[in-house]
Amino acid sequence: MKKSHVLLILLAVLAVCNVSAAETSDAVTKLKLLPVPREVKVGTASFLIGPSSVILLDPLSSKEDHTAAETLAQEIADRAGIVVPIKIARREESRSGVIALRRLSDPEVVKVMRAHGLQAEKNFDPQGYLLFAEESGIVIAANSAPGVFYGAQTLRQLLKPAAKGLVCPQIAIKDWPAMQWRGIQDDISRGPIPTLAYMKKQIRTIAAYKLNLFALYMEHVFDYESQPLIAPKEAAITPAVLKELVAYAQKYHVTLLPEQQTFGHLHNVLKYEVYSEQAETPHGQALTPVSDASYQLIASMYAELAPLTPGPFLHIGTDEVYELGRGRSKARTDAVGIGTVYEQHLQRVHDLLLPYHKRLIFWGDIANDYPEQLQKLPKDMIGMPWDYEPRDSYANLLEPFKHAGLDVFVAPGAGNWDLIWPNLDESFLNIRNFVRDGQKYGALGLLNTTWNDDGEAMVNMCWPAFLFGAAAGWQPGEISIDDFRNSYDWAFYRNTDTTFRDAIDHLDQAHSLLKSVGLEAARNELFWVNPFTSAGAAQLQKAVPVAHDLRLSAEHALAILYRSRNLARANADSLDSLIFAAARLDALGMKIQFSADVNRVYWDSFNNQANEEKVLNNFDEITGGNSRLDDLRDATTQLRGMEEAEWARQYAPYWHTNVLLRYDRLAWILEAQMDAVREAEAQYRVDKKLPPPEQLGFFLKP
Repeated sequence: MKKSHVLLILLAVLAVCNVSAAETSDAVTKLKLLPVPREVKVGTASFLIGPSSVILLDPLSSKEDHTAAETLAQEIADRAGIVVPIKIARREESRSGVIALRRLSDPEVVKVMRAHGLQAEKNFDPQGYLLFAEESGIVIAANSAPGVFYGAQTLRQLLKPAAKGLVCPQIAIKDWPAMQWRGIQDDISRGPIPTLAYMKKQIRTIAAYKLNLFALYMEHVFDYESQPLIAPKEAAITPAVLKELVAYAQKYHVTLLPEQQTFGHLHNVLKYEVYSEQAETPHGQALTPVSDASYQLIASMYAELAPLTPGPFLHIGTDEVYELGRGRSKARTDAVGIGTVYEQHLQRVHDLLLPYHKRLIFWGDIANDYPEQLQKLPKDMIGMPWDYEPRDSYANLLEPFKHAGLDVFVAPGAGNWDLIWPNLDESFLNIRNFVRDGQKYGALGLLNTTWNDDGEAMVNMCWPAFLFGAAAGWQPGEISIDDFRNSYDWAFYRNTDTTFRDAIDHLDQAHSLLKSVGLEAARNELFWVNPFTSAGAAQLQKAVPVAHDLRLSAEHALAILYRSRNLARANADSLDSLIFAAARLDALGMKIQFSADVNRVYWDSFNNQANEEKVLNNFDEITGGNSRLDDLRDATTQLRGMEEAEWARQYAPYWHTNVLLRYDRLAWILEAQMDAVREAEAQYRVDKKLPPPEQLGFFLKP
């Protein structure tokens, strides 16, 4: 086909456009795109996707761009029921209805784009793209397959419902990322291990928001042939699973980052006797740096892991090595200092892994305590300072690495660990400011972390934090939290109002309410506390003043989610996690209220033992039909069932029994309390005497 024919077709697609007239920031805001593109001009016309539409791929790049086309076609099918064919051709006989995915290596494409105000410089970011849409058609052009893919993801969000299909506004976009690498980390080593199907879903979803790094945090969950005791066989990440996941991620332009700890956080390895020679302290959590056996273990693990992941990085962990110098390395650390021993360990691991030609990433906490040691590290190593508190500035964490001439990633957090629902108010501030400062210091990228310290966290609750990190890493400078919240419904759920943002706002209130009475947040441990111990009663008593508002916010969220889940035209399966969180928060508020109620009622009976009618009526409130303790037990067993279903959607069965035991234990505590009260009632009917409240676990004296 002649080049002139290509130009004619593209000119037909791009003809009669006047986008500059409507170029306003308000128009861009109304598009509700996440991340927000760098340069946008919006016109007044629109392109209709209907039965005659086609997605056109260039024969020279069709294989690389096919996934981008597939995501577009799937979006159209899901939202409009229209099957748009994907064709491979330089030209299409029809001069309308074409969505063309092209490369900027084609000079004719460059000419057309320039004619309409879009130009990519010679050094245009390889992940950047140009997007042009008007009544006749749409063109996405980039220098690379990732750029075309990211342009397609923006187009997916641009498509709005119409009477006969979907429409895209007349628009011109030039876009590229502020940070080269943008990723999330899933902690798969503290309890739940995700299924292969769920990890694939994570990859597809993060790619849709231009994240390109997926990190698996591992301590003991990879099935090493050379170390067969380490991983749980029933759920381990096998080499076959990892290879399949790597290949799947590559389709979506996502790089898999393996994180295998090489210093601390290795108790689940070191608890075995066969690794006693490698342990700093017996059955502890840190490898000792004074035994060659430690480095033989590291070498054996990475000999299996590194060849499976073609990406440029390996993450070697090395954070929170609290045992260093307390055991077998004490003499050395006393002689040269902990900082020197730590630096020498990093150097030795670096040299050990040189044959794999990867850049090694290490957590920045210990290194930040000994900034003078950073100067000695190989310059190809990458520091990853982390901090999960919302701060005005993180310069103090970044400056030592810049001074040492080391590249960095920044690692904020999704704020999900140990909590019933992620603390998004704090997480958003942490992510926004840390990523902003990372950009100022030239960070290579960000890794938005989740952790699972108590083994309960459902990563499916973290999508707001993940998308916010995606926006913060792609967009330059400090992004707007309010704009993000206002765009979230559309960008994630394809919902046209703020229904789901409102539900999330209600869930977020739990943390601020509990913090207002001196409790840290809506923590899992507060949910599990035994209300019939002195310590447990004291904790719950602090929360009584906010229990009403806590329940109202949770119930408002539940009502919204139950009533409106049909409004989610994408990612609807994530709503089950929100429903589960809301139900748990409501049950927590009920536990606070009803524990106070039964204490009050029993104390009233104890102080009025001569009034038999009052006493027996009070017993009905505690253990009778529809009583407070019945309600708490029923809520606990109901939540157990919800938790089972939610776990099954994300994780393998491994380790799940440990979480279910917590529900069973709490239910049995409540059942046992009812038995104890019933026995007290039976005895009262005989001798008209009640045991002291404290004897029955009623420690809250009104």
